[in-house]
Amino acid sequence: GLKTLFTMSVHRPMWFPNRLFKDYMEVMISNRKERAELLDALVISNKVVTTPRFQQKIYLLWGESDQMFNLEMAKNLKEQLGENATMDSIKKAGHLAHMERPCVYNRLLKKFLTSVHSEN
Repeated sequence: GLKTLFTMSVHRPMWFPNRLFKDYMEVMISNRKERAELLDALVISNKVVTTPRFQQKIYLLWGESDQMFNLEMAKNLKEQLGENATMDSIKKAGHLAHMERPCVYNRLLKKFLTSVHSEN
C-alpha cells in the first residue's frame, strides 16, 4: 500500500529506500492522535466551505502529473484564494515535484520569494 502511494506521487518511477517506508510507518504509528486529526481534516463534508481571504501572498507550485491533487484542483484552489494567489506548474513532475525536479522547483520558488521581497 505505502509503496503504491509513493509510486502514485511521482511522474515516473523513482527508487525509494526501504528505510523511508520504515521511518514513515514509525511516524504514523507513534503519532496516532495527529494522524487521526489529519484524516478527519481530509474527510470531505457536504458543508459549504468558505475560503478565507489571506492578506499575504500565496504561491501554489504544482507538478503537472500530480495524481493525488490534479492540476485542475490547483487551478480551482488558486481561483478560490483570490488575487493574492499565484500558481506555477512543473512539467514531468508529480506530487513530489520538489524531489523529482529540484532545480526547477528551487528556481521557481526563488523567483516567487524574490518578487515578494522586492514588493516590501
